[in-house]
Amino acid sequence: MSAWTPLLPIAMVGTERQPGPLPAWPGAVGALVAEAARDAPGPSGPVLRAMAVITACEAAGLQDRAWTASPPEAAPTDARPAVPDGAGGHLRLLLRWALTDAPARLQQQVFADLAAAGLRLPETLLPLALEIGRRSVALRAPLLPVLGERGLWLARQREDWRYAAGVGSAAPDESQWTDGTLEQRRAFLARERGLDAAAARARLEAALPELPAKERADLAGQLAIGLGPDDEALLDRLRADRGREVREVALSLLLRLPDAAHPRRAAARLAPLLRRERALIRQHWVIDAPQAVDAAGASARAADWSADQLILERPQAAKLGERAWWLYQLVRQVPLGHWISTTGMTPAELLHWAAGTDWHEALTRGWFDVLGATREPDWCEAFIDIASAGPANAESAHRPTHQVAQALGWLPQARRERYWLRHLEQKSLPLSALIAAASGGDTLGPALSQALTAQLIARARGGLLKDDYAVRAMLAEFGAVVHPDSLAAYGSLADLRSDGESPSYTDMLQAVAQTATLRRALLALPRVTPAFPATAAASGSAHASHPDSRPRTP
Repeated sequence: MSAWTPLLPIAMVGTERQPGPLPAWPGAVGALVAEAARDAPGPSGPVLRAMAVITACEAAGLQDRAWTASPPEAAPTDARPAVPDGAGGHLRLLLRWALTDAPARLQQQVFADLAAAGLRLPETLLPLALEIGRRSVALRAPLLPVLGERGLWLARQREDWRYAAGVGSAAPDESQWTDGTLEQRRAFLARERGLDAAAARARLEAALPELPAKERADLAGQLAIGLGPDDEALLDRLRADRGREVREVALSLLLRLPDAAHPRRAAARLAPLLRRERALIRQHWVIDAPQAVDAAGASARAADWSADQLILERPQAAKLGERAWWLYQLVRQVPLGHWISTTGMTPAELLHWAAGTDWHEALTRGWFDVLGATREPDWCEAFIDIASAGPANAESAHRPTHQVAQALGWLPQARRERYWLRHLEQKSLPLSALIAAASGGDTLGPALSQALTAQLIARARGGLLKDDYAVRAMLAEFGAVVHPDSLAAYGSLADLRSDGESPSYTDMLQAVAQTATLRRALLALPRVTPAFPATAAASGSAHASHPDSRPRTP
């Protein structure tokens, strides 16, 4: 306690009653205190800085061993300005609340808004922000651009923050590939794919033999950026990779290259099984499953099914029979466009047709697997509409709810919101389900934001919101995706109090008010043009293997 003794009088009476100069400490600690306290703002600034120095020195002394490493290099100068303090420092207080207590979706939106404004987090919030990135891989991409040079420097000083080390503007790009973490290498490769797809492909190809399967799959997914015919040869080799995840990535990308050899072979295997037959005066399409693996047609007999990742032996846990299993295997390797061009039917017509065949489950399962790779909007809507037709529709029994949710998630935002609005107007889904679905993605459009917010306000005015625990739990996340035009209405929920409301409901209303205030303040910030290329921002711009996976900004 001896180091703290000189501060006790000030701590007991406060700096307003004892604003005099700081006491002196002997030796190197005293010199460090004096240097830190110099030019500190206000009467409390020197005291707080002295306490910070003593705490750090005390912690170092408790290590009970000599420091043998070289001191770290000084942090580079930040060209990007920090978030302004605002009137009374309220903005920075709200930012601290967001990093401490807000849901992940709001944190993501905060980082996106700061990056859009060309600003960085203030130094005092950097440890909190780096901890968020340590705990959540999903938040690292939007976080990195707003750490600033000091934040990236700080990340290099602690092993569990190293995910952010080496991505700043001062770091040579090549070092991110040769010495970086998986996130940094992925970001580097994604950035290079956008600039020079051939060079990125050659770099990846050279590195693949030395990578574990997880990294091979992760980095191969970046070929989705700028995917073209020149990538076919590498993807075809990756189909035979020893890692299952790598093979799945390669197959999913080849499905987006319908003219590639592998999808054409798959379509040729399927061709003898699909034919037109005349029934009375009309013709209709008929499909059959292979009688045996080597009886699926001449082209199939000439090819090695195993070499094309067709699993011959039906797994014991599979619900499909043996022939249905073979058909499913074939269908999941044929691009969806082939079915439309061959039969002339639309996706919706194909789903109705499949329901009348003996191979309904094999067809729809295979199509849905392909849809997961290609995410074609017309097919997504066809699956959703079949499931929404009602229990009397035979197809609806075969469409699991989770598949419908996935298909909704694969739709472009504008088309997805049409379904949510329709459900809201028809009251065919609970409000909690719609709020949950809307809160996880991009910023909502004006129409859906206004409609959902109006529903929330009506419930709050009627005293129903305080007892709707499912909706209450998601209001802060919903506030992260509300369209800017609806933020004022969303924030007004905090003014609609109810008789007998619980402390937890009061806390929820406070979180709503803080969310609305923070988002409006961030959106009002003046945009600053960075003085250097935002390499850190680019590192998070193409993070996933599918082109629809992108940073979520308004």
